Amino acid sequence: MKRMTALFLAMVLICWAEGAGAQYIPDPDIQGKINDAQQRLALTGRIAYAQELGGYFVQGGKAGNKTILNQNYEVLKELAQSRRQVKIQGRVNPFDVKARHIFIESIDDKPYQGDKAPLVKPPTKVTPLF
Repeated sequence: MKRMTALFLAMVLICWAEGAGAQYIPDPDIQGKINDAQQRLALTGRIAYAQELGGYFVQGGKAGNKTILNQNYEVLKELAQSRRQVKIQGRVNPFDVKARHIFIESIDDKPYQGDKAPLVKPPTKVTPLF
């Protein structure tokens, strides 16, 4: 019984250590995603923040969540904290069926500029068994 408990605790510690060490980095493919965003889109939604979703994103109701490709932390933090609906105009990739990313051009008819890439987990290195 003590062995099972020790084994269980070791597994929990390993899982916890892996999760605690999960660092997020700016998306290295950001320029390609911005270049692919060609189709104009207008939507109304709220700005929210979740590190797992790339940082700031738009909660677009029926349009779904869209990670913001050009993040301006000061502007987006203020909008996220206010939790108010905003009118967003931007561009998405027409070939991305789910349109998961948006390049914002204006918020509430005011020009918007951001220069921070969304966050992603770095690729994990797989060690071959042989």
